[in-house]
Amino acid sequence: MGRLTYDVRLSSLSGELLGTYRHPGPDEPNVGTLLSVGEGLAGGPWRVSDYVQTDDSAPAKNVLVVEPIET
Repeated sequence: MGRLTYDVRLSSLSGELLGTYRHPGPDEPNVGTLLSVGEGLAGGPWRVSDYVQTDDSAPAKNVLVVEPIET
């Protein structure tokens, strides 16, 4: 499981806060990663379009920016 927790924001780093996310895979998410709907985020599915990643010492500064995926 991923080791970091992220705030998830819609469309930009200052966009609407959608919730928090911990990636279930062995690697941390990056641009293009599809976020699982069942991981605590409403709506979706979501694709990561930008991110800011620090480390465990500053978890409040880890942010994923997402865009909805048309299904």
